[in-house]
Amino acid sequence: MLFNSVVYLIFLPVTALVYLLTPRKIRWIPLLIASVIFYMWWKPIFILLILFMALADYVSAQLIYRAPSPKPILVISMIIDFGMLFVFKYLGFFSGSLQSVFNIFGLNVHVPLVNLILPMGISFHTFQGAAYVIDVYRGKLKPQNNYFKMLMFILFFPQLVAGPIERAADLMSQLFVGRKPRLHDISEGFGYLALGFFKKAVVADRLAGCVSVVYGAPSSYAGLPSIIATLFFAFQIYCDFSGYSDIAVGSAKLLGVELTRNFRQPYLSGSIREFWRRWHITLSSWLKDYIYIPLGGSRVSKPRHIFNIMVTFLASGLWHGANWTFILWGGLHGLFQSVESLISAKPPKKNILNVCFTFFLVCLSWVFFRADNIRDAFYIITHFLYGVRQWTKLQYIYQTLSGMGVTLLDVFIDAGLIIIIILLDLFAWDDFFIEKRYRKLGIFSVVLLAVLFILIMSLSKFYDGGQFIYFQF
Repeated sequence: MLFNSVVYLIFLPVTALVYLLTPRKIRWIPLLIASVIFYMWWKPIFILLILFMALADYVSAQLIYRAPSPKPILVISMIIDFGMLFVFKYLGFFSGSLQSVFNIFGLNVHVPLVNLILPMGISFHTFQGAAYVIDVYRGKLKPQNNYFKMLMFILFFPQLVAGPIERAADLMSQLFVGRKPRLHDISEGFGYLALGFFKKAVVADRLAGCVSVVYGAPSSYAGLPSIIATLFFAFQIYCDFSGYSDIAVGSAKLLGVELTRNFRQPYLSGSIREFWRRWHITLSSWLKDYIYIPLGGSRVSKPRHIFNIMVTFLASGLWHGANWTFILWGGLHGLFQSVESLISAKPPKKNILNVCFTFFLVCLSWVFFRADNIRDAFYIITHFLYGVRQWTKLQYIYQTLSGMGVTLLDVFIDAGLIIIIILLDLFAWDDFFIEKRYRKLGIFSVVLLAVLFILIMSLSKFYDGGQFIYFQF
């Protein structure tokens, strides 16, 4: 089930109403049923995969908690979790890469190619379940004794498909107390829903058309079109993913549950290190706690520190997708951060130049994230300045835009939407207006946001928008 669908607009309030009408001690049960329905709406068969992975994590945590030597059990648990992820997400990629290597060396070896349907959100619930088992192993929490409650932790529908990646200690403590949402929870929930749908249905889906045209046939474009498409993609993916996260946070608030904020004005960062403290925060935190720090973090020699950074970011790239473009994207961010750490142990002092330079580096790396293959990515980057002398000519601009399938008016509207997003971030609209102001406005805020929500739905691409970008991860 997609957030940006009419079905979800019916599903969410019905779920919230049933949740409120259910006795407090068993409120998690209709929530579990709703979460199962939510996931099965896409492809029902894949619910079996989640049921199995949740069972494996549940049994592993129980055994680890009681075993005198729990490490072998942890290893088996990780093999099961990441083995399933490898089979569905990476087996085809590695088999294809291995076949390419054999072809390069002229070896007559045939590697069977595997092309499985990728279960929606498998990377997210794999990381969430694995973190739960590891935390039990580390003694940070006790295992959940009820399998169905464990399943509820994995399946909680607002963050099931694309995060945020929640820790068991934070989410389980909320899911099973049955806390009734208060008035400010509801008003803040509508605030995040309105903000999320604006980002996704109004901004991201509108920018997507231009981006798809250029990146779908990069060799047909060069110079200004490539720059416009790359800039648009930077804001498309930000609004698409942060929009999903806002909807997830808002949906959870209507159920009295607080999810982790996944974005905090990332494009206002003054360094790559700061960017990753503001972008996809829960993934950054997961990688830090379960890969970077176990490798030694920064409390090692400089060469080893750089190695730890690169391994962490290469893992981040591979997590995002089974393609060399994602690995190179992660490697670039690792390289950028390694250079920063070599220059100074502390992030540079933020100023407008650092913010602009960081945004430039992020956009440069986004080319590899969006391109279909590395060849296309390098073509786009090496042709960024093509025809630069003509960029000030109106006739050239008109022909360029026409070739991209957009009008000058479309570009002005899109540019205006980007400016709105920048202003919302500059004034921290979600922090200041949603989290603070709404608490003082009371019932008026609920009415105000309901009207805003209806306006956004009627003026956006809600009915013909596509799925969220991060659903494929």
